[in-house]
Amino acid sequence: MMPPLLSAAKFPYLLVFGGIMLACFGLAGVLAHRRVAAGERELSMLFAAIGCWNGATVGILLVSRQFVARVLFAASLLLAVVVSVVWLRFARAYCDRDPLPFAGSDYIVTAVLVAAVTLSVTNLFHGLVWTDITVQYRYGTSVFVPQRGPAHYLFTGVSYLFTFAGVRCLAIRFWNARITRPAIVSVFLGFGLSISTNVLPIVADLLIEYPPAVTAGGGAFGAFGILVAVRSDLSGTVSIARRAVFETLADPAVVIDTGGHVLATNDAFSATFGESCIGEPFAETHPELARQLDVDASGTQTVKTDDESPITYYSVIASPVGVNGARGRSLVFRDVSELRSVTRRLERQNEHLDEIAYSAAHNLRNPLGVIDGYAGMLGSDLDELDDPPFDPEQIETYLEKITSNSQRMEEIVTDLLRVTHASKAAGDREWLSLSEMAEAATDAVDDIDNVTTTVDPDGQIRSNPEQFEMLLTTLVRASRDRADDEEQVWIRLSACGDGFVFEDDAKSIDEQDADVFLSYGYTTKYPGTGLGLAVARMLATSHEWEIDIDGSHDGLRVIVTEATAQTAIGTTDTGE
Repeated sequence: MMPPLLSAAKFPYLLVFGGIMLACFGLAGVLAHRRVAAGERELSMLFAAIGCWNGATVGILLVSRQFVARVLFAASLLLAVVVSVVWLRFARAYCDRDPLPFAGSDYIVTAVLVAAVTLSVTNLFHGLVWTDITVQYRYGTSVFVPQRGPAHYLFTGVSYLFTFAGVRCLAIRFWNARITRPAIVSVFLGFGLSISTNVLPIVADLLIEYPPAVTAGGGAFGAFGILVAVRSDLSGTVSIARRAVFETLADPAVVIDTGGHVLATNDAFSATFGESCIGEPFAETHPELARQLDVDASGTQTVKTDDESPITYYSVIASPVGVNGARGRSLVFRDVSELRSVTRRLERQNEHLDEIAYSAAHNLRNPLGVIDGYAGMLGSDLDELDDPPFDPEQIETYLEKITSNSQRMEEIVTDLLRVTHASKAAGDREWLSLSEMAEAATDAVDDIDNVTTTVDPDGQIRSNPEQFEMLLTTLVRASRDRADDEEQVWIRLSACGDGFVFEDDAKSIDEQDADVFLSYGYTTKYPGTGLGLAVARMLATSHEWEIDIDGSHDGLRVIVTEATAQTAIGTTDTGE
């Protein structure tokens, strides 16, 4: 007599195994589209294999032909082996180590798979997997019952060996990362339920006695346990590598859930701020830190602790933990007390230097004015002498040298004031037209009737207006200073994708001097005060731009890059 397709006795079994099958396929589909944690692709494959395993059990309950039952029993045993192999692959991917710590493990696993397929398919000829399949009458219905052979016990034992190896590998990983130790409970509970299903045929009279078929449902418990361990561990859905970083991080770190409770702390946090009770509100365990922090804020925050002297300052970075930050936030504290102290000391020193430079420049202008005034008076007195007892031409030459050097000192003082003023200029930046700023810079320079400035192509540079105009002004003055009195000088500015280029056709810069021409005081070979292009370099670097001189150009060619810029088609003549 062949077993009927449906009966009241089979319905609970179909409900359990069919429900597990659908649940496994559903979870496999969800995990297949996620790549948050290591090993999720293998975990998806594990659920798919367990779903097929339960599907084979459902088929065994429904079929009425012995030939089909033989195929499904073979598939059930084969899928049990496949599930254990996929489980090994998951453990290897998630833990980043081989669960079978011996050479040639991949070959052994492959050999087991090949042997399981071969012996199951050819069982009709040798009877090693099951010796016979009979029909028995139980609970008012008939079912197929196989008589197990030696190969069945061999493959079952190997499957358990693979399973235990993977569980051991995962448990070691969870235990080494202290934050994930609670997840071990989920792993052992799941696989404990899975293994206990093999005892059911011994303690209860079931419709299905074939262990690979019975364990199909129990295997789902093991997979669910792994899913819970991976998805619900205390560090959120992150890889084992990130957990290891959290534990070994030299900076104090704490993980807080969305309710403000402490989920985990690393050793550095406990040593710095004292132990936090896991599960307690962070505001209660560390009220001083919680008062200064906005846990939900993005960016860097600064907190201080004044329990000891001197006061310690920490830079705190808050980051989301879990899927879309739904599990909470991690806070990493970095001691910046020394950096803050050094920064404030440098700021005070810079302020003092600026004050000294500003005061010295203004005080130098008074004696320079006196020198210019007396030089002019001497020149007037010489003009009134009819027959001086000295060489008037020689005296006039001396006075011209005094006047020219006095004017040079005046330009140095002016440049010095411009340097100190540039260092104090506001840092707000906006989009500025290159042609408009070039025109403003040209108007700000005296004695440039012989200078013509062209902008082609025009563009916009994101910069501070005052600083950018000062930068262009220094470049225009450098062109004027290197030109002869009657020589016509052409200046061209060109906007480019990440900055602009300044070119002129005045006196060339030797290629070997290009690297040092932007330094302070380089005036021995070229006219000028020695501060002009140094100011341009300072203004460029304050914007985090790169500024270089092309020494191979016939004239001066300054290239400014790494700026935020955009070009526009068109040519603008700023006048002459």
